[in-house]
Amino acid sequence: MKEHPAFMNVSTSNDEPVFFTGEMIYPSMFRDYFELRNLAPTADILAQMCDWPVLYNTERLANNEIPVYASIYIDDMYVAYDFALDSAKKIKKCKYFITNAMYHNAISAAGKSEEVFKQLFALRDDVMD
Repeated sequence: MKEHPAFMNVSTSNDEPVFFTGEMIYPSMFRDYFELRNLAPTADILAQMCDWPVLYNTERLANNEIPVYASIYIDDMYVAYDFALDSAKKIKKCKYFITNAMYHNAISAAGKSEEVFKQLFALRDDVMD
């Protein structure tokens, strides 16, 4: 915590969870990582933006007519389980499977992609084990 003082300001008094930061990029990284240094001016511009448009049209997703198949990982360090489940439930025609036997990168992980696709195709084919 002492190495990353930004985390010292996190308040947990309101019972809000403190999430992992696995896919986050922090300003210091544009100084610390040589490969990112040339991107620092662009990153600063993007970080200052406050008028981002809505990312997803929830009304459109609620009226979706195209089948969607998804995997939800209970112990995913990048996407909170409740958030993933809530999001999937908002998409009409979305079928999903929930697992704690795989993680966020299962579709590309050695030995796991076959299982992910097996589960997704089972959803598509409406097959139950």
